[in-house]
Amino acid sequence: MTVQTHERLRDRKFALLLALLCVALAIETIGAQGSARYLADAVGSVLGVAIWFVVFQRRRERAAMAVVITLAVVLSSSRYFVAESFIDTLSLAVQALLAVFLWAAVYAILHDLFSKRSAGGANVLGAVCGYLIAGGAWGRINAITYLLMPSAYGFSPEIAALLPHWHGREALFSYYAFTQMLTLGYNDVNPLRAPATTWSLFGAMFGVFYTAVVVSQFVGMARPVRTEGDLE
Repeated sequence: MTVQTHERLRDRKFALLLALLCVALAIETIGAQGSARYLADAVGSVLGVAIWFVVFQRRRERAAMAVVITLAVVLSSSRYFVAESFIDTLSLAVQALLAVFLWAAVYAILHDLFSKRSAGGANVLGAVCGYLIAGGAWGRINAITYLLMPSAYGFSPEIAALLPHWHGREALFSYYAFTQMLTLGYNDVNPLRAPATTWSLFGAMFGVFYTAVVVSQFVGMARPVRTEGDLE
């Protein structure tokens, strides 16, 4: 396989992953209600496999993350067969596994981006995918915090109706994570005390610095490399 063929293949992989991420985000909000939750489960599982296939290229990463995402999918599916009293514990385990998986994916994308000397389509698409994946990761962090310390957050009465349900909670905290990263505030979800306030601060800082650092990296890649002969 030539270098150009390999790069085109990477471009297509990240383009497909980006499309799937957008579809999954849209379906996640729909999946908070009724029978659409089964569709949300299916798309979420496919997305996890797609992230693993596209993002993780080093052998050890692939092996470790294959175990993590498999456990997350299996535990998530098992909630239909366990008693209601175990759902929150099961949700906590799934959210923790997904947080590890998604943050590892963000790290892998940024590691690959900063190891390149020239920008390509796959790098740009990968950076956008990394931002969306990071939103999902922050959503899991907030969900874990809520499950451990529900009083750390305040919710408007309309949106609080989503909290008792597995899919509703995921949709709510994914939405809230992106408002954190984009430094938006709609006053429907409020961090009241630590650690929720801490995550809100770190989420906003991450969103701002991710954009600034990634854009500066692309600018640096676009500049021609000067040699000693050019300076004479």
